[in-house]
Amino acid sequence: MQRRVPFSDVDMHGHVHNGVYFSYVETAINELLRDGGLMARFNPGADSHGVVYHVRKVEFRYDGAAGFDDVLDIDASVRRIGNSSLTFGAELTLDEGKVPVATAEVVWVCVDKESGRPRPLPEPTRAALADLGRPVDAATPEPCADRAE
Repeated sequence: MQRRVPFSDVDMHGHVHNGVYFSYVETAINELLRDGGLMARFNPGADSHGVVYHVRKVEFRYDGAAGFDDVLDIDASVRRIGNSSLTFGAELTLDEGKVPVATAEVVWVCVDKESGRPRPLPEPTRAALADLGRPVDAATPEPCADRAE
């Protein structure tokens, strides 16, 4: 996905404000799911096996800077499928992927709509994510992702 940086996203130093990158990454994850035909499984308004997904953790590493009118390439992927969590990754670069700007990791937890408690990912969703052809590690669940806050 590409995103041209609007002036409203730039801070007083002329760089994209660090908090704005999360919005870019969320959009890239949504586009990944949309392109894979999975949006109905993650739309909180849809009946998607009685679950919703909450953000549990976001981590960024900043390696460079982008500014007004720069074009960012944002490549999102599924990095891991746990028992009740999904880990997405995103690489943000400039100049057609040649200049690193930031790397992100976003963890979602699958939550029962009624109880609000974490629960295992529905099998059809797990299979559909695996069909995206992205690197997937279905090994052990993340230690803190399966706990309710």
